[in-house]
Amino acid sequence: MRDEFSWTPEEAERGAKFGAFADNLHTDMHEVIGHASGKQAEGFKGTPQQAIKEHFSALEEGRADLVGLYYVADPKLVEIGVIPAADHDNIVLAEYEGYTRNALVQLRRVREGTTIAEDHMRNRQMIVRWLMANTKAIEQRTRDGKTYLTMVDANAFRDGVGKLLAEVQRIKSEGDYPAAAKLFDSYGVHFDSKLRDEVVARVDKLNLPSYSGFVQPKLTAVTGPDGKVTDVKISYPLDLSAQMLEWDGVKR
Repeated sequence: MRDEFSWTPEEAERGAKFGAFADNLHTDMHEVIGHASGKQAEGFKGTPQQAIKEHFSALEEGRADLVGLYYVADPKLVEIGVIPAADHDNIVLAEYEGYTRNALVQLRRVREGTTIAEDHMRNRQMIVRWLMANTKAIEQRTRDGKTYLTMVDANAFRDGVGKLLAEVQRIKSEGDYPAAAKLFDSYGVHFDSKLRDEVVARVDKLNLPSYSGFVQPKLTAVTGPDGKVTDVKISYPLDLSAQMLEWDGVKR
């Protein structure tokens, strides 16, 4: 799918070499400094969940994604040894290009209707479509009857991400429901069904699944006579369905 939806061979090659690391780094920052950051405005009463209602989860996922997207380009990551200096620019490009492509490719998962319901998907589309509307960072291009979303200016992308993050944080901090509703109604929920149909057709030709599931290992501590852990045994005693049922509290 990376090759199918990349505008140039260079973009695809960069994604192949740096994309997995860039995506994992973005996820780490999403979880650690994204969800863990921010605070409510002084005098705010109640909870942001209550105030922002049905848009809260998508807004919060967007806030965490924006934190990761902004700070992936921060030189501090090189300074503290997270990223080699020689690879930093390519890692940033791979993340911004991959994130942009995904807003298009993810439509393969919504095969009916013209609206996105899942919160992570809403947040990703919202960010990319907002950047398209408010910056010159991303272009929608067509070649040989195929549509591409192409990140063309990394500096404009990061600058736009910073501005959007400020607004998203304000919305959460102040519990501004009308602003959250407008943001997602304008950029995150609706899509062109013809574009989705094109994406589905292109993905189906590749014979790739729209979702993947992973069976997680079971870790069992091995202890010595003194009770201290000496090793950890890794096993896979469950299949995917059994594991999901176990985590859901359902007895087989």
